[in-house]
Amino acid sequence: MVKIYGIVTDFNGNPIEKSTVEIKNKHFETIYQTFTDAEGKYRLEVVEGTYIAMYICKDYLVKNLEYWAWNILAYRDLEINARIDGLEVYAINAWMPQGALPSIQIYFRPMSLRRVKELSKRLGIGFPPSQEELKSLKVIDIAPRLTKKDVTVTVDGYPVEILTLNKVEEAAGEDQVIFGYLIQTSLPGRWRNSDYSRICITVEDSETGEKGEGYLFWQKPNYV
Repeated sequence: MVKIYGIVTDFNGNPIEKSTVEIKNKHFETIYQTFTDAEGKYRLEVVEGTYIAMYICKDYLVKNLEYWAWNILAYRDLEINARIDGLEVYAINAWMPQGALPSIQIYFRPMSLRRVKELSKRLGIGFPPSQEELKSLKVIDIAPRLTKKDVTVTVDGYPVEILTLNKVEEAAGEDQVIFGYLIQTSLPGRWRNSDYSRICITVEDSETGEKGEGYLFWQKPNYV
């Protein structure tokens, strides 16, 4: 068995008690669950393997959105510390472009709790909106309007420079789009001495003041 443990806080460093912590399998089913204690600490024991995601939240859709960590490589004990607020950083993926400037391309889809509430109010639909109500929309516009200064990226704890940032449309259904961001970063000054790296993305919505953070356990290419 492998231990996954850490602390859940807000962005001021205050521990968050009774946060839900879940590990998802490839079918996005919750297969491990626990809750944080009064100090914001949690601990899980899981079967060794790769898990698609970790979910952490408290007061979902009331005060906070979720923290997500992706591609959990649970082959040794892992410490994963999370910060939660009104933004979530969802669907993080990364790759190194071939035949181009040495860099990392990262895609993520941020969502804002305040903007979800504003969308529901503007369209006169329920909050939280149901799946049927969302299906009726051509555009689901709940992403913050980001610039480079609103996004911070670290690789194995080392800050990297954001070279480009582009807001892009992602198909969310038949004739329906939602918005994500594609960023290009510099390479870190040094790599973790491991077969994977940890990419951390921190986002702040300058218009609403909401913050969010997400993690990706990234297996970088190792070409001959």
